[in-house]
Amino acid sequence: MDKLRVAVIGCGNISRAHLNGWLAYPRAEVVYCVDIDEPRAREKAETVGCRWHTDYRAVLDEVDAVDICTPPHLHAEMTIEAARRGKHVLCEKVMALTLEEAEAMIQATEEAGVVFMVAFVLRYRPEFQKLHQICTSGRLGRIFQAYCQTSMFLGTVAPWRTDPEKFPMGAFLSHGCHYVDQLIWNIGRITHAAVMSNNFTFGECIVGDDTSVAIFRHLNGAVSAYVESWAVRYPLTRLLFDAYGTEGSVRLQYHGDGTRTLDVWDAQGQERVFTFDPRSQEHLDAFGGVKDMQGQIAHFADCVLEGRQPLTHGREGIKAMQVILAACWGEETKRLVDVDAFVAACKWGQ
Repeated sequence: MDKLRVAVIGCGNISRAHLNGWLAYPRAEVVYCVDIDEPRAREKAETVGCRWHTDYRAVLDEVDAVDICTPPHLHAEMTIEAARRGKHVLCEKVMALTLEEAEAMIQATEEAGVVFMVAFVLRYRPEFQKLHQICTSGRLGRIFQAYCQTSMFLGTVAPWRTDPEKFPMGAFLSHGCHYVDQLIWNIGRITHAAVMSNNFTFGECIVGDDTSVAIFRHLNGAVSAYVESWAVRYPLTRLLFDAYGTEGSVRLQYHGDGTRTLDVWDAQGQERVFTFDPRSQEHLDAFGGVKDMQGQIAHFADCVLEGRQPLTHGREGIKAMQVILAACWGEETKRLVDVDAFVAACKWGQ
């Protein structure tokens, strides 16, 4: 095909970044903005310069791919229907509500022979790509420990998050999947997991955790921790990722003023290897946000147009979900959980 025709399904907040990514990609065209809320669909369509609709099924015959930006309870249904009709799928995280749904999405897209990519956007940002290169290049020696922390305040809770049928989860699965994916990508496959959590701030709004501390063991013997909260009104750390090896250490940090830095410490001292200031005008998109989605959108579109498998394809995208659900089961049963055994038990209905 000369140009990839796309429908963006779901016109809430995250769609702004997705649409900006599509606007920046010359080999694609957004044909439809779709949302059950007609004013939202109209607003996004007018900004992009495309058509709008309130029923995603009605537009599938006019596009080559869909970009699913809806709440997670709709991901499985929409992905499976799009695949059934031969459409390539980019789907926002978290992949699905359950591992059973996620497996059904993978099976449907594989059987249809379409490209299926989970939107782990961090893998496609330059600072995280540089972090990955450092962690996997051998520069740090053997990595034995890693630590990741994110802190934010959720603020106004979207109505769909308050419905346990639509959002039967908390921050760890919904938001933490990004960072568990990063720990897997940079440190190695996670074999054992545990978590402790609470919900002191948003307990009346969401059924899951708003604060959690998780620990992991990786296949290569490294250990790591992930600390996060949606309840921090005055964060001291926005985002931090540290990795420690026998020959050096690396830190990626998002600072309070919006800047992002990546530093390496080794026998030669400290080296700043990356700096990014999103406040610069050239980094702002059509909606006034930072151009953080362009790498992800370009990767998906390139994979469709060139017949390649995405970096975060379905079987890769499900891994963070498997780890987190295993850890959450461990909190219920008060144990450290073997992830593979947990997944096998889920498949056999145990």
